[in-house]
Amino acid sequence: MSKPVLLVRASSNEADADALAKFGIRSIVDPYLQLSITADANPALTLLSEIASCRSSIWIIATSVNAIEYWAKLVGENTLRKTFTSQPDLHFAAIGVKTAETLGQYGAKEVLVPPKANSLALAEVLVSEPRPGHAFIPGGNLAMQNLPASLLAAGWKVSTATVYVTETVPHEPKSVQLLRDQEISAILLRSPSAVRALTHFVPSPKIPLVCAGTTTARAVQAQGLKVATISAEPTPTSVAVAVRALLER
Repeated sequence: MSKPVLLVRASSNEADADALAKFGIRSIVDPYLQLSITADANPALTLLSEIASCRSSIWIIATSVNAIEYWAKLVGENTLRKTFTSQPDLHFAAIGVKTAETLGQYGAKEVLVPPKANSLALAEVLVSEPRPGHAFIPGGNLAMQNLPASLLAAGWKVSTATVYVTETVPHEPKSVQLLRDQEISAILLRSPSAVRALTHFVPSPKIPLVCAGTTTARAVQAQGLKVATISAEPTPTSVAVAVRALLER
């Protein structure tokens, strides 16, 4: 039996596991990251109150599913849904289809999604709008700043709030020994934080590293490691295709 692929993200590994399974590829889910709600709810509440008082072109921008779900936990699901459905002239944008679906669960009717699921493509779509708006962006403590920076440079106003915290797990994952014994065929990495968490426990992994995007690939290279392959898109299917091609080689 072939060696399994290791999935290390904090949550939502099931979609990747299912996509890999469709190609007959086994996987092991063993998170190297953990997520928690931020201890201070005030920034999340302030972000919501600013939306209610804003009079310019308002954009709710979701860079991840977690950003919206943790924001809802902090301010209340019904409160967030009421804001999304009752506030006039509210626009929505999401980094990808799955994130757009999450916005839809809270009442967003139309969500702008870029042709490629990354922050650069999202910024390009937004700055092409007829006039600059006011962007409201909930996110994590490790959120990349290239999207807010691009919007600010284009004349937008930007309000952000940290709604969740991403951390490396405190104890060594069980799969670390499998990596040392080279009993894993590949490791799927979906974020720079996943790269840092992996190398915290295994500084020089000898296993092929699969990256779901160029940002993650750059983080791997910054650690002095080699990227085995990069998926064309961050979707589970695209990642599974990349893994299959790698393993076939």
